[in-house]
Amino acid sequence: MKVTFLTPPTLAGAHEADRVFGCNWGYYPIPNVFLLTAAATLEREGHDVAYVDAPMEGWSRKRLIEFFRLDTSDVYLIYTVYLSRETDLIALHLLRERRGAVPFVFLGTAPTETPSSFLVDSNTFVVRGEPEMTLVEMLGALSQGKPFDSIAGLSYSAADGARHNPPRPLIKDLDALPFPARRLIEKHKMRYYNPKIGVRPFTAMLASRGCSYRCKFCVPCASSFAAETEYKRHFHYKPPVRERSVDNVIAEARMLRAQGYRSISFVDDQFVWGEDRALAIAAGLKELGLEWGCLARADRLTEPVVKAFADSGCRYIDVGVESFQQAILDDIRKDMRVETAYEAIALLKKHGITCKINLLIGASPLETEETIRENMRIVRRLRPDSVMYNIANPFPGTDFHDEAKRGGFLAYEEYKAVGVQKESLVSYPHLSRERIEQLTRRANLAFFLSPSFFLQNLKKIRSFSDLIKACQAYWRKLYD
Repeated sequence: MKVTFLTPPTLAGAHEADRVFGCNWGYYPIPNVFLLTAAATLEREGHDVAYVDAPMEGWSRKRLIEFFRLDTSDVYLIYTVYLSRETDLIALHLLRERRGAVPFVFLGTAPTETPSSFLVDSNTFVVRGEPEMTLVEMLGALSQGKPFDSIAGLSYSAADGARHNPPRPLIKDLDALPFPARRLIEKHKMRYYNPKIGVRPFTAMLASRGCSYRCKFCVPCASSFAAETEYKRHFHYKPPVRERSVDNVIAEARMLRAQGYRSISFVDDQFVWGEDRALAIAAGLKELGLEWGCLARADRLTEPVVKAFADSGCRYIDVGVESFQQAILDDIRKDMRVETAYEAIALLKKHGITCKINLLIGASPLETEETIRENMRIVRRLRPDSVMYNIANPFPGTDFHDEAKRGGFLAYEEYKAVGVQKESLVSYPHLSRERIEQLTRRANLAFFLSPSFFLQNLKKIRSFSDLIKACQAYWRKLYD
């Protein structure tokens, strides 16, 4: 079958959603390796696969309509997150006006959480959780005219209403999956970038799926969140972490180096799963001369790991500190000592790895204006290379959402998708929604407009073009 994955242009609102991490607007373009892995899986089954990344193409609504009018694909698929929901449903409506009843498939976080709301007609489908194997079976049934009732992980419309088939078991052997079909984005190869690295061609990789920790607010990357949402719905606890083998990870990195790529962001929810594995991956990457970065918990960053990462080309590590207040860390179930965050930041500085820390505002009813100001004072003292203050978002499916609803802290009756740096969905008696938004904006401005931030990061800018792109990304974070 001729299959087209589609990322439509923004059709609702002013911003393009980030579909990789899924919780904010897209400040810089990262290849969606989750979508590209699903595409590669379908290619391996013999399907004719295409990918239209309309934002990268600069398409307008009019251009998308023209594409639908002329295109002859048998099936269309959209990878949807909460912030892209409205745009993606509009895209389906536009498709229906031009192509009629052609099958349309939603996959990703938002469709997994509320599949019935996406089943707008009998030719619309939702693939819940991990998409690869469900897509293979579903397209096989479509091409052969077979029923869908035995396809695990699929939701669809039937004569008697929405059908939600039983869940699909998680993929245990991630090495069995093909590498992402990056050939589908080859023409945009030089346009993807991460300002924390700066070197291009740049791409993303995934070395593991899932996170074993129990932070009550946590929203993992979009792929893991969809899998976790589906798993918890049926089994009531988090799915296990699954790791690719070191050899498989290095084989993909070696292939990328041969294809001319020079930098990689690992978008795992948490990259360091065991010191021996981390050291082995670092050794393999060192031989390839790639620059790279990742996300990691502070309590996983030991001296041997950080040193090996630095020696192997690691340029940045994002660390989810969340708060420097131990009482708040305990309440949000971070399961970490504050002192560990101090130690990790010092280690990264010692070995020359850019340290970006993420801090949450409003994740606990213990949060006060004073705890926020104290976090700001500690940041000024520690001087990390970068910090991002985010408003804690009670995403559906998280314990934070359930607790906020029970406690009456939700600012709205129903969840609505918002960017985590601009709008709060929680409001406490002593800390209102409006005040949380004001303090978050003030904290970010205080850091990013400080002379120390400019001086620390100016030396990392490698070209005037990179300087412009970095400034644009920060401007969108702070002002758009």
